[in-house]
Amino acid sequence: MSETQDLWTFERFEPGQSFGSVEVPLDPERIGGWEAVYGPIPDDTMPDGLIVAGMMEAYILAIQPRPKGNVHAGQTFGFTGARAARGDVVRYDVSVAGKEMRKGRGWVRFRVAAHVGSRALMQGEILSIWAA
Repeated sequence: MSETQDLWTFERFEPGQSFGSVEVPLDPERIGGWEAVYGPIPDDTMPDGLIVAGMMEAYILAIQPRPKGNVHAGQTFGFTGARAARGDVVRYDVSVAGKEMRKGRGWVRFRVAAHVGSRALMQGEILSIWAA
């Protein structure tokens, strides 16, 4: 198959469709990058923002190849209160929550759930205007 045939297009998405899991380690390199921007993390408990950054990374990695020109139209997320710690590996499960046509454009809602082991950390949705 050519890259064009593999490209994720609006028509290929189905509500409930899973893109599997992406694992994001909370390792020294990732934490160091976060701290370079936001300052030191005072203990072993990881900030919610780092978990959200992993959510975006997982979404991008899970759905490939992607067309150029997609628009990130919004996101929502809710945290469970469980926390990730330095050295944990966060598993992000990525799926299609829904899709619809609005004003001639394809809108897709993706669900991303984050877990460490059996502990749910957060669940969120990413709303995209899909370019193809």
